[in-house]
Amino acid sequence: MVDESKPSTTRAADIFSRGSLKLTYDLIRPQNAQLALNVRNIIGGKPLLKEASQQSNPHSDYFRVTLDSFQVRNIVEGLMAQEHSAVKSNPGQSIIAKALIEDWTSLARKMFAELPENEES
Repeated sequence: MVDESKPSTTRAADIFSRGSLKLTYDLIRPQNAQLALNVRNIIGGKPLLKEASQQSNPHSDYFRVTLDSFQVRNIVEGLMAQEHSAVKSNPGQSIIAKALIEDWTSLARKMFAELPENEES
C-alpha cells in the first residue's frame, strides 16, 4: 500500500502530472469527448501531497489515475491516432503524443501486472 501522507519523490505508473493530464485531454477530446472529460475530471480532484516549497504552485500537482483498463486502452489508441495524423503537419504535437503514449502504456502494463492470475487471459 502506498503512503500518501508523505510527498513522493519517485513517480509510479499511475501518477500523472497536471500537465500530462491536460495535454491528454486536449489531444483525445476531438475523438472521444466523454473520455477526455473523465481525464479532465481527474485534474479537478485533490492532488497528491507535495513538497512544502511547491504548495502554491499548481503546475507541480500530481494526481493518481484510477481509470479502468478499457479507458486507458482508449486513451492510448486516441493518442496513437493523434500522433499518426500529426507526424507531418505538426511534429511538435506528434512528439508530445509519443511521450504521453509511453506514460499511458506504462500505466496499462502496471494494470496488467496487477491482475490476478485467472484474469490475465
